[in-house]
Amino acid sequence: MKNDMNTNNRNYYPGPELIGFFILMLIVVCLCSHKAAAQSSIYLLHQPTDLGIGIRVDIDPLQFTKSGRKKCGLYSSLSYGNWGLYRQYGLEHHVKTTVGCLIPLKPYKSHHYSLSFGTSYHHLGKNSVRNPELNQKLYKTWGYEIGISFKTKFLALCISTDIPRWEPCVGVGMVF
Repeated sequence: MKNDMNTNNRNYYPGPELIGFFILMLIVVCLCSHKAAAQSSIYLLHQPTDLGIGIRVDIDPLQFTKSGRKKCGLYSSLSYGNWGLYRQYGLEHHVKTTVGCLIPLKPYKSHHYSLSFGTSYHHLGKNSVRNPELNQKLYKTWGYEIGISFKTKFLALCISTDIPRWEPCVGVGMVF
């Protein structure tokens, strides 16, 4: 019976929902990347704890408040991981979705910085094992993350951490 479970885990297919969400994210990037209303960035993400990969989209409005400060933007990310420390502790097929706001900081030498604050939704696979020795916050569905992003004319970098789970995420991307 145990061999059957391991075989099923190797043949795991993320499902049409996950693939559809990736396609939806790419469509949003394409629609929002025109120069008139917003500046968009798309990142390739890496999560070291589960060796996950993902995608992140930032949308910064090119509008200013009456005081001259840039208005806040939005970001969304999706990642999948099934390896690393999480797999070692029995956590499988970790999917993380995050939505949040970007608070622009004062530009420095034409480089733009933003603080990010977001809400994260975590989904673990059906075969994940609850380990009583681990921090039980790893099994909570909802979390929040804090991060910072850095943008030049064409290059974008971001670092964020899901605070309750202490789960870092690093991204490298392009500005449109």
